[in-house]
Amino acid sequence: MPVLETLASVAEIATAFVAVLASLYYWNDLREKRKRLEEYLHAEKLNNPTKSQHTTLYLMANLGLTEDEILRASFKSSRIRRLIHVNETTNLADDILFEWLA
Repeated sequence: MPVLETLASVAEIATAFVAVLASLYYWNDLREKRKRLEEYLHAEKLNNPTKSQHTTLYLMANLGLTEDEILRASFKSSRIRRLIHVNETTNLADDILFEWLA
C-alpha cells in the first residue's frame, strides 16, 4: 500500500507541473500573437499612414493568424483600435478594420 500512495502523490505533483507548463505555454502564445499583430500594425502605420486600417482577411494573409487569433489579440491590446466597415450599397456592417493607435 505505501508504494501505491507514493505513486499517487507523484502523479498528483506531475499533473500539477504539467498543468502549470501548459498554462505558461498558452499565455505565452497569446502574448506572442498580440505582439506580432501590434508590431505589424505599427510598422504599417509608420510606412503608410494614409492606409493604416486593415481587414481581418488582409491580416490573416500577412500574419498567418486565424480570424479568432486576430480578434483575441486585438481585444487584449490597448494599442489596437477596431473599426466597423460599412457596405455602401446595403448600409450594413460587413467587416472589422484594425488600426494602430498612436
